[in-house]
Amino acid sequence: MVDRDGPLQGLFAFDGESFHFVHQTSPDFDHVEWFERIGLPSHGPGYDALLRGKVIADIDRDRVVIGFYGAPYLSNRRYRRVVEAFAVDETRAVEKRLDEAYS
Repeated sequence: MVDRDGPLQGLFAFDGESFHFVHQTSPDFDHVEWFERIGLPSHGPGYDALLRGKVIADIDRDRVVIGFYGAPYLSNRRYRRVVEAFAVDETRAVEKRLDEAYS
């Protein structure tokens, strides 16, 4: 999960069957700004309907949090897509439903 520039983090979203993701080395933008850049709804019911989440490297606890909004859990198929897109070491992965921004 660590690349040349530090821990890999990022945002992801599922729009129906379409999977979108972006890698970040720092949290320089959020889902709203990212969605505006890629043409997904950035507010309202369309935004709320998107399953979206974050991959967060928690260096202090030596784990990778796969956090998500909009669903009680990630299906196995969606979990696999996130793990593969972010090259997550599953032995360090923790899934977490996010009700607020992760801090």
